[in-house]
Amino acid sequence: MDKWYKGVYRRNLVDMHINDDNDLYLSRFSPVDYFNYLKNAKIQSPMIYLQAHTGLCYFPSKVCKTHKYFQKHPHAIKELIDLCKKDDMKVVGYYSLIYNNEAVISHPEWECKYENGDTYRSRGQRYGLACPNNSEYRQFVQEQIKEMAEEYNNLDGLFFDMPFWSFPCYCESCQKRYQKEYGVNPPTIVDFSNPEYLRFTKARQLWMGEFTQFVKKETNKYFPNTTVEFNFAAVIGCDYTAGSTELINETCEFAGGDLYGDLYNHSFVCKYYYQISNNQPFEYMTCRCNDLLREHTINKPLIQLENEIMLSAMHHAASLIIDAIDPDGSLDYRVSDTLSKAFSYQIPYEPFMDKGELFGEIAIYFDSGVQFDYLGHKSNKEVAINLSKTLIENHIPYHIIANGHLNNLNRYKMIFAPSLFNFDNNERLKLIDYVNNGGLLYLSSYADKRLLKEFFDGEIIGQINRESPYPIIDRGFPEVFSYIYPVSEKYQKYFEEFNEKYPLPLRYYLPEFKFNVGEVTAKIIVPFTDPNDSNKYASIHSNPPGIKTEYPAIVEAKYGKGKVIYSVAPLEGEGRINYKEIIKRIIFDNYDPLIKVKTSKYVESIIFKDNEDYYINLVDLNFFNEVVTRNYEINLPNIDEYEFVETISNKKISPRGTFEKYVSIHLKRKK
Repeated sequence: MDKWYKGVYRRNLVDMHINDDNDLYLSRFSPVDYFNYLKNAKIQSPMIYLQAHTGLCYFPSKVCKTHKYFQKHPHAIKELIDLCKKDDMKVVGYYSLIYNNEAVISHPEWECKYENGDTYRSRGQRYGLACPNNSEYRQFVQEQIKEMAEEYNNLDGLFFDMPFWSFPCYCESCQKRYQKEYGVNPPTIVDFSNPEYLRFTKARQLWMGEFTQFVKKETNKYFPNTTVEFNFAAVIGCDYTAGSTELINETCEFAGGDLYGDLYNHSFVCKYYYQISNNQPFEYMTCRCNDLLREHTINKPLIQLENEIMLSAMHHAASLIIDAIDPDGSLDYRVSDTLSKAFSYQIPYEPFMDKGELFGEIAIYFDSGVQFDYLGHKSNKEVAINLSKTLIENHIPYHIIANGHLNNLNRYKMIFAPSLFNFDNNERLKLIDYVNNGGLLYLSSYADKRLLKEFFDGEIIGQINRESPYPIIDRGFPEVFSYIYPVSEKYQKYFEEFNEKYPLPLRYYLPEFKFNVGEVTAKIIVPFTDPNDSNKYASIHSNPPGIKTEYPAIVEAKYGKGKVIYSVAPLEGEGRINYKEIIKRIIFDNYDPLIKVKTSKYVESIIFKDNEDYYINLVDLNFFNEVVTRNYEINLPNIDEYEFVETISNKKISPRGTFEKYVSIHLKRKK
């Protein structure tokens, strides 16, 4: 199979989810105008619609309705594809899975249903959702793939959108499958303390993974020389309801998906996609609208779009920028002008975007299978993203590691595995081996019970203050439920101003941890009164610390050649600087970076190692608010053995200097 995506970094998708109940809709669509738009925008690979969320096809179809415009112009999309191919563009076809209005209108029995029989549309949404567990819908998808192959046999790739659950489905097909596989009806009450609901959540993850495998198999049958990609955005952009895990990514030629978070979220996703992608470059998709495609007429300013594209480029990713066609089928050439200018900043870097491998000395374990909050504690994903911001601010090179991709863990000086609720896979064996060989592992919150047993001979036996007879009250403001204070000299340095009298406050109850191996380095203090009893209080505004306990808050244990830190509170997931500083001190007391980068906390340093050379990419994550001159200084143990050059110009520079917006510095090992 041709790996067409190698060196193809400028990509584009024009959304065409346009209805056909008005003769105006798509009436001005022109393959030539569309092609010229792509040329003007400097696009190397367009993703072109073959079928939309509407369910309307843009090719002659016998199994579903073809859009009225394309009934009159049945080969217009083929003409567009041929124009692009003739110009040596790499063309990817777009097909919407699950989101298909025409399919469920014609076949209501295919539609996803809530536990009470409601559908997405009956609750006010525009989208009709076909259930991937319905065998007739699967046959429909198979027939559509075959039809597309007959019309578009020269596609380089196929992109299947929306492979996720928008809500837990209780249609007849889902109920029958769950009953067949587990012998009971699927539970309807959301309760993550209920093993049956956890099993239902896991089942939907497995089902979605199996569905994408089915689609890929059918695609390979009819498109043997075409790459297959599924939108893998829901793993970050949605919660547990999506059922999106690495099982979907396993079916993809490379990782990619459309995401709309801030630049720190953007950076997190880049590192995650980089590590899990079956091939490079991975693809970061985002829109030209500021900030969602729902607001079709407001565009990101050039400096913001440039910033997003360059942050992807500095991670060696392809950028796919999403536009949307006007209802009449015309395109806004002002957008292609902006894309052209934005991509012009990336083009000089493209010859270097396949150099080396992403360098990281710290790892954050992201478990896509446990994307839910539990007993007031943040999910693994939310904690991991917040922790990644702390690492960025302190210029610590890090990786995101994930299920099925925990290879060569011994390269990491420290691994964070936060908030692993219901952790139920064999990756724990790799983490145990990592510690045994000398690694430092940090666990937090409701961690995996088997890891706690292995490292501490311990278990979580309850929750502090959970015996309260009073209902939990949502007062509209954050309430303090617990406090932590250090009891060892080392941890007093970590906690600095927080101590027994003035402990660190937390806005949630903490687990009660009982163990036999390890040293307590911090303990728990609870308030004077029950946080949920509004009739008794010490201070009317706050809930001050009052009662010391012997409950452990942080425990350290040696294991083999390594060490494990367990914090009952996910401190690393807090956004305030007080918590960040504690985590920072814990890291730097246990780890000395190989390459030390000193610069503004708003600058991210992204490092690639290329044999004995390094590329240090500095990106200002604040510059689209205000362009400023940033200072930087780079140090490493054998600095005299390296020559510092600016990557693009190849001009010699100093290890100390200034830059604006972004710069790539090549550390060349002297011969």
